[in-house]
Amino acid sequence: MKITAIIAEKERIRLCTDFDGAAQVRQSVPTVGTKPGRTLCFSSCRAEHGEIVVPREEAKCGGRDAIFSRFDVFKDGETVDGVKYVTDVAEDVPLDRTPYPQPDVIKMLGLPGEMAKKYGIRQGLMNINLPALMAVGTDEETLPYTFNGRVYRVRSKAVKEIDSYIKSVPMVTMILLNSPRLFGSTGEKALLDACIHPRYDWSCSNAYISAFDMETEEGQEYYAAFVSFLVERYTRPDRAFGHAVGAIISNEVNSQYIWGNAGEMPMEDYVKEYASALRIAWLCGQRYCRHFRVYISLDQFWCGTNFDPSQTKRYYSGRAMLEELNVLCRKEGDFPWNVAYHPYPEDLRWPDFWHDRAPDFTFSTPKITFKNMEVLEAFLSQEQFLYRDKPRRIIFSEQGFNSQSGPLQAMTEKMAAAGYVLAYMKARNMKTVDMFTHHATVDNPHEFGLNLGMFRYDPNAPHHIGEPKPIFESFAAMESDKEAEAVAKAREFIGAELFDFLLDPPLLYGERDTSQDDAFGA
Repeated sequence: MKITAIIAEKERIRLCTDFDGAAQVRQSVPTVGTKPGRTLCFSSCRAEHGEIVVPREEAKCGGRDAIFSRFDVFKDGETVDGVKYVTDVAEDVPLDRTPYPQPDVIKMLGLPGEMAKKYGIRQGLMNINLPALMAVGTDEETLPYTFNGRVYRVRSKAVKEIDSYIKSVPMVTMILLNSPRLFGSTGEKALLDACIHPRYDWSCSNAYISAFDMETEEGQEYYAAFVSFLVERYTRPDRAFGHAVGAIISNEVNSQYIWGNAGEMPMEDYVKEYASALRIAWLCGQRYCRHFRVYISLDQFWCGTNFDPSQTKRYYSGRAMLEELNVLCRKEGDFPWNVAYHPYPEDLRWPDFWHDRAPDFTFSTPKITFKNMEVLEAFLSQEQFLYRDKPRRIIFSEQGFNSQSGPLQAMTEKMAAAGYVLAYMKARNMKTVDMFTHHATVDNPHEFGLNLGMFRYDPNAPHHIGEPKPIFESFAAMESDKEAEAVAKAREFIGAELFDFLLDPPLLYGERDTSQDDAFGA
């Protein structure tokens, strides 16, 4: 006996079975942890012609939309195997049923409105922090938002700031964060108590972002309301407030202790919680917009980990996380999650990625950087990772080229300019890449000593945009009539043979041969 799919329609939920006859269905809150989520309703029903039908109406499920429920089915006293969550949403459910509006140009840089238009920017990214947007009890002006039968409050000022940016770019992918300290967090204690992960390590000064709380019903509902508000507002067919096409959930979660902190946690447990956050975001999207996409965020550490490799409950392998996520989702109910990757050079201080030593062209490479970024696409194109015969989509959502200060400034700026051209061409040659951004528009004086901008920092200039660096010339040239000139210049700087090799690297996408590692001191 098995549940093979769960389909949400406007008025009902259909559970597809391989049996007929009497059964029972328990709907529960989809919290993750040692205890099952609170039971919302338990009903006797019948499977007829391979389907069990239950109402989606919120009134039947404690004021909640059953699209978010976990479904456990029982027959003849036994638990029925198969999927537990909605796997499909009927075509007529969302108001916006248009396909994903893929731009014909993948390059992206966070430029102000008029500059963005001038340089052909078709899409954007925006950090949106839950503790900066939502409120519990405040004198500040707020907007009410009803979700799952409860009224939440969102800060009017924060909404206006989001409106302003999203309306300035044709399409935006949101980066959804849960930082108690940064990204505009108000620090409101009642809100942080509700939404910060219960195991977040407050004592760790480098825990910049908390994981979204999937363990408590209160935290999960705040998260779902947060996502639902953003999706409903920014996917309206009339585009009154702009157009959001997807959401990256948290940041670099394989280095979770810094960028998605849930305390020390085995990777398998972390992935269970993260999968829940991904799925909720996807379901929020599907209620309003057919083409809304969700992404897992990973840094460059593929088979290795960041910092101390012995800290296995703090830092994970990106590959291992994708493998665990894939197995879990296929078991509980697959959905089209995608990947937002950060292929910085091996050493962030040096932009000449063509000299990276750790990356290779196998699935067991320690890192995926600009040098071997094709490995990610090949890995996700394996049959076991396909979603309904199609590979997961990729956006390169945070990466860049540092230029050093002092005597190496001129040389490293030339490296960055050449590197951008080659990396962009490599990304453009890939079949599943929808965006190639550059992390910083302007050098940030507070970014760990790195100068990742395309412009120098000027505290007195609008948006602090100072003098352009050589890399900006490369950015502007790509997809223009000056591209050929920029490519020739970059090819000469890097070396024609090496440039051509990396532009079309060898297909060695098996497992890495480690037999010679000891001989080279690896």
